[in-house]
Amino acid sequence: QVRTREFEKEYLAAAHGRFGESAGQMEDLLWYNRSLRKSRVMQETGKDVKRALLSYEVLAYCEEADVSLVRIRLHTGRTHQIRAQMAAAGHPLLGDGKYGKLGKDPARTYQALYSYKLTFRFTTDAGCLSYLNGKTFTVDRVDFVQEYFS
Repeated sequence: QVRTREFEKEYLAAAHGRFGESAGQMEDLLWYNRSLRKSRVMQETGKDVKRALLSYEVLAYCEEADVSLVRIRLHTGRTHQIRAQMAAAGHPLLGDGKYGKLGKDPARTYQALYSYKLTFRFTTDAGCLSYLNGKTFTVDRVDFVQEYFS
């Protein structure tokens, strides 16, 4: 089911800056460097360069911290895709030391990215998991949402 993309995940992220558009798509070419364990947005196709597509919607903006709350849906599942594409677009995730800025809060040592919603949509035989078809599971509380947008 993972390989055939028979479930949808939605993410919440706190990204630096104010977005120009309230919603949109990011389509890039991503290359993953295995030795550095880091993805990079590329301008041209090449060996191991793959298409990466995501949709986003800005839900809120915190002026004090200059951070936007963004809902993200992946259409492709590349390694570090959200982190790399957001950083390349000028909106690195809050607390992301690998692709952006750690921020001013030394307590935030990890990126503000959370998979908060999972929906199952099976089109093939799911076997013992078939009872999950059509069900959605949502996390009620995400720490950075509470901290910056409540």
